[in-house]
Amino acid sequence: MTGYPNLPPGGILRPPAPSPTPMLFVQLESRYTIYDSNEKQGQFIVEASISYTYGELIAPKVDYELTKMLKFEIQVEQTTQLLVSDVVKLRSGPQLYAFDFGSLEPRLEPYKVILNAALGSQARDQNYTIATELYHLPAKNSGSTVKVDKLHGGMLVANNVTDYEFEPLLPFGFYTSCSGYLNYSSENVTTYKDLGFNAINPVCAFTDGNLGYLFDWLDVANLWYQYDMRGSYTNLSSVAEQIPLIKDRSSFLSWYTADEPDGWQYALNSTRLAHDLLKKEDPYHPTGLVLNCDNYHFEHYSAGADYLMEDAYPMGINPIHSRPWNTTCNTTYGDCGCDNCIGELEDVSNRLDSYAEYQQWLGRWQKPLWAVLQAFHGEYWERNPTSDETWAMMLLSFNHGAKAMMSWLFPTSRRLTEAHAAFAKVATQHSVSIMLLNAEPVPVNDKHNILDISYWSNGDLVMVGIVHLDNVDRYLQVDVELPFAAVEIESQPWGTVSWTLIETVRGCTLRSTHGLGGFATNIVILRTRTGR
Repeated sequence: MTGYPNLPPGGILRPPAPSPTPMLFVQLESRYTIYDSNEKQGQFIVEASISYTYGELIAPKVDYELTKMLKFEIQVEQTTQLLVSDVVKLRSGPQLYAFDFGSLEPRLEPYKVILNAALGSQARDQNYTIATELYHLPAKNSGSTVKVDKLHGGMLVANNVTDYEFEPLLPFGFYTSCSGYLNYSSENVTTYKDLGFNAINPVCAFTDGNLGYLFDWLDVANLWYQYDMRGSYTNLSSVAEQIPLIKDRSSFLSWYTADEPDGWQYALNSTRLAHDLLKKEDPYHPTGLVLNCDNYHFEHYSAGADYLMEDAYPMGINPIHSRPWNTTCNTTYGDCGCDNCIGELEDVSNRLDSYAEYQQWLGRWQKPLWAVLQAFHGEYWERNPTSDETWAMMLLSFNHGAKAMMSWLFPTSRRLTEAHAAFAKVATQHSVSIMLLNAEPVPVNDKHNILDISYWSNGDLVMVGIVHLDNVDRYLQVDVELPFAAVEIESQPWGTVSWTLIETVRGCTLRSTHGLGGFATNIVILRTRTGR
């Protein structure tokens, strides 16, 4: 506020200094955050790369360019049970290796598994060892079980409705007022779900009173929910008391601990302490949190989550002057409601890109990202987003790697309710959600810089997401040049633009002869000749 000192906040994460010599960087992860005893096989992800920022220096005697392969074994540390013995090619990206659980007993505590690798040939080998955790849990026959796919970032859920078989879920919904909506009646829960939403974050908890009936309504509706502990997650005694009230409910999706801990400057270890307690007492569900800042102690706060949410709210702000406080906004002073934003749609996709980049800088395996979208106005925000802006922010989020969509706050305006509901029904339908969950978006460069384009591949189908970044209608022909061959347009789940498919020497082109409307969004599914 005016009169307060203008001080650099600190906590800025910067890219690591590069090494002058190459290093071997090997990563080992369980494919899913958990397995249960109903599953006979599991998978590990192994990636071996040459890095100039992380790993072990490669000995001069080892010619990795000649070897190109890394030999490895994966064993359970406690029992030395061999799970995998194989090779992985350097620079080949993440590779999957299946294994049988065999005599590995289900238990609540994770197993420590060790990867021992050798780069080189015989006497000139360089050895490498890393470890990770493997959860092999007793299968539940009540409540829910939720796992995160560490390869692509999606979620799989199991409960009585799925007959305890894991099914993919792309969560799509809202943070929702309890006293202003959910507490009124179970019919409100049904109405919400009938709009097309499959997930919800009630902004209340058992610390607010006896709310068992509210969560009963969600369970009956099979509406998956994040349990919100924003008001109590720093009190570990309170967290421990709430765990048994929620952990065995049938539609319980995940623990939601910290709501903008970076913005509130909570203790740097607060999210990790809550996460570790939750994981110990309830390994069957992941933990998520939302970060508010662009770059403020990201390493510490993000350590306390299995998936990360961003909530850049850019529409209707003044990015350089704070209306509530009548101050300038810059890197060291002021609050304009959206940290380091420019007040454009791309603030949402830029924030997702930044969080992915920060994880890369830290040498971490990527945690999934969720988008929290603006569906409100007031204080810093002069107006609601329009429907077209809402749809553009949604598709930009998916184009840049988001694996779920939650918005603040329900109930919202009738127009925004209808806009969110329309997109939710498309994003959660199988033909679209399977693409979003089972593949990573591949960005496509637009030489005119007016489109944001990504595509997802699954077998012989490719889904293309197209966002027009300009609010001005474009009436001239628009070509979307794609780097793969396709033989036909399979379907167009979203968007009103009519596209024609043209084969080219380098791939194919989607052509709209009538241009694009301002902030137009389109999803087109193509069938390829040979699959990708």
